[in-house]
Amino acid sequence: MFVIFKKRLAIDTSSEAIRRMTDILEDNGIKYEIRTIRSRGSIGTALDAQAYARGNLAMYKGSSQPSMVYQLYVDRKDFERAKDLIY
Repeated sequence: MFVIFKKRLAIDTSSEAIRRMTDILEDNGIKYEIRTIRSRGSIGTALDAQAYARGNLAMYKGSSQPSMVYQLYVDRKDFERAKDLIY
């Protein structure tokens, strides 16, 4: 389904937090959709890979991985119930 017909319930960078929320939604029979956004886009990731390959280095060794942003969407008719369950 298209996200335009759904309402955003939560945004988080923690996959564990999103998993906790989706478990609650599944237990209560609420359908959901997760969208992920990389903080570093496809072009930036490709440029990083090329730079690390030229230097023969392991990618992101000693530094944090690029973060992901998780967006959790539910149907508009289920939004209030889902919000009460999650928060």
